[in-house]
Amino acid sequence: MHNLYILSNVAPYGTNHLMLLVICLILMIILPIIIKKTNISFNKILNIMLILWIISETIKLCSNVSYLLSDGSFVKIIEYEAKEGITIVRAFYPREELPFHLCSIQPIFMLIIKFSKSIKTQNIFKHFMFPTCLLGAFIALLVPTIDCEFTNPQVYEYFLFHTALIVFAISLVITKQINITFKSHLETLTMLIIMFIASIWINTLCSNTGQPYMGLETDEIYYTNFFFSMKPPMDGLPLLNLNHGWFMYLLNIVALGVTLITLLQLPFIIKNHKNKISQN
Repeated sequence: MHNLYILSNVAPYGTNHLMLLVICLILMIILPIIIKKTNISFNKILNIMLILWIISETIKLCSNVSYLLSDGSFVKIIEYEAKEGITIVRAFYPREELPFHLCSIQPIFMLIIKFSKSIKTQNIFKHFMFPTCLLGAFIALLVPTIDCEFTNPQVYEYFLFHTALIVFAISLVITKQINITFKSHLETLTMLIIMFIASIWINTLCSNTGQPYMGLETDEIYYTNFFFSMKPPMDGLPLLNLNHGWFMYLLNIVALGVTLITLLQLPFIIKNHKNKISQN
């Protein structure tokens, strides 16, 4: 019974997860209000996000660098305990921790916005980041890909960084950085679909497809699932499952992404269209 109680705490929608969601929700409400009240510049928000990104990747690196041991097993350095007769072969960073998920590549777009001289390029990425940061990070909070174990520093990085992405997306509207139109909406969807298709190739390059998968958690080291293009982020999800094969899963995840982004941006598109009509 005690083990089941611990499992319920760290599992999705267990006590720990719900507590973290409440904290994140409070931050999502308070921080945009502060941004609105203080009139902080977008450039400062961008700089803060880039600093958070560096801190985030540092925590991920320190939490996940692992040892390959002489008996063929591997263990995270922070969990390593020396055993007689077993030596360290090498250290490595697990390929599934590479920053190729939709949320983890967002700082790359922030760098483009910050250093690009082209206003058009900046606007394209700003419009792309609004729905993908907001929806992508929100879904990541609801469907965590990490156990909510409070002793793991990466848990705090995961939830706070995704919360920061949501606040950043809201700040794009607050600071009037974007003007969402039907054209910008189509550009965003096109970019997202191209990235999603590219993730299939990246997952292929980063996965050892000759290694048989036996359903064990440790086998995940041989496969990556960036953009969740190869399998669902969690078992038992409605629609997003492999019950009817990968092609149906592919169709469902693309359709869901397009639908959610369209519903999010539709009010902005309608408002912008009405303003154009009134000005003519």
